[in-house]
Amino acid sequence: MKKFILLAMILSMSMAVITTRIKDICRLENVRENQLIGYGLVVGLAGTGDGTSNKATLQGISNMLANFGVQIDPINLNANNVAAVMVTAKIGPFNVTGDLLDVDVSSIAKAKSLRGGILLMTPLKGANGKVYGVAQGAVSLGGFLVDSKGSQQSKNHTTSGRIPNGASVERSIQTPLDQSGVLTWVLDQDDFGTIDNIHRAIVKKMGNVSVSALNGSKFQVTVPENSKSDEVGFIAQIEGINVETNETAKIVLNEKTGSIVMGGPIRIAPVIVAYEGLNVSIRNVDEISQPNAFGQGQTSLVQGSIINVDNRGTANHDDFKAIAAETTIQDLVKVLNGLNVGPQNTITILQLMKEAGAIKAKMEII
Repeated sequence: MKKFILLAMILSMSMAVITTRIKDICRLENVRENQLIGYGLVVGLAGTGDGTSNKATLQGISNMLANFGVQIDPINLNANNVAAVMVTAKIGPFNVTGDLLDVDVSSIAKAKSLRGGILLMTPLKGANGKVYGVAQGAVSLGGFLVDSKGSQQSKNHTTSGRIPNGASVERSIQTPLDQSGVLTWVLDQDDFGTIDNIHRAIVKKMGNVSVSALNGSKFQVTVPENSKSDEVGFIAQIEGINVETNETAKIVLNEKTGSIVMGGPIRIAPVIVAYEGLNVSIRNVDEISQPNAFGQGQTSLVQGSIINVDNRGTANHDDFKAIAAETTIQDLVKVLNGLNVGPQNTITILQLMKEAGAIKAKMEII
């Protein structure tokens, strides 16, 4: 059935002023996590390993045994109980030697499951090639895979797992807080309005502190002489200041899951949207084909199908929906839902409204 929606006047979302701490929307420029990666072996599997076809795994086992004085040709090895894996972790800016990190373990070959396996000692390197940690321990999956005589039963993902506190930090990362007495913060999402609000809030709270807004995502604060002996306390004061944030009008659409997330002061201009339901039905039809009474040939089964497409629809007074002023974008979605427009069709309609210039907001499709 054809549906018409009439959106009258420009609509705006009435949103309360949102205040948040600087620490919740910014970070110090040098204060960040770093990625670590390593290549290792998971042993002790119950026949769910890489087998004999992966030469890299067999060579890895041979190299590992050579470290313990066991010399064996990779051709003579079997990796049914061993899996080659990549190990990843994140090291924080202030982690020191001896700290424990969580690690993720993922199969890179033909292993069917890492359940019950133990990761052997694996060096974890940074982007500069230096070793910053060592990982080892039992792999936790949270799933299982049972395979017997062609039947298989599984739960969750079995070729990647996690080792809580599975790596120890062997080298710390030096993270200077400031450069020449100047602290630089970076906004999580660049916005000139929010940067300006931060500048005003710091000056109002801290007095004669020198604050410079560099661009839409960075601002600098010069550490006063009386605060250089307690720089950590000064940073805590800055990050504890509440500021008003400027919300960006944005709509995020996920066509794969039919999810729609909207936020910010979204405005809607006058527009008419026509939605027409389209029903498609396919019915299989089997017929018997046989030759004429005196003809040559054989009786046979002919398989076919009939496709019916129904796109008829009539508009009446009840098909028009008037939306009053000061209506929010949520009410628009409620109207669409009331007309039995599913999530996928709602996404399509919102995209068309954006193309027509009716939605005054950024739109992102993921």
